[in-house]
Amino acid sequence: MAHVKDLLLPLDDLAYLVECAALDYTGELKTELSRLCENIRCGATGYEAQIVQASLVELDSSLVDYRTGQKSRGTSGLVRVSRKWWAVAKRDAAA
Repeated sequence: MAHVKDLLLPLDDLAYLVECAALDYTGELKTELSRLCENIRCGATGYEAQIVQASLVELDSSLVDYRTGQKSRGTSGLVRVSRKWWAVAKRDAAA
């Protein structure tokens, strides 16, 4: 089970992505989302948690959505992942 500390870097990255989506900074969002996916894919320090690794397919899908102009669908994917990760963080904090 992931602990809050295991989710800090990915959650920070995801918060920035949601901010980019809200401000319609699509170019920056695609660059940073690609970087997040690569960090997860290569198991970079801070991105090893199982819940983070399990979200890679959905994050990759969101990146494809953004690259093909489907911003709403891409953003929905980011929000779903964010909610999953926050649910885990909240459970750990309450334990």
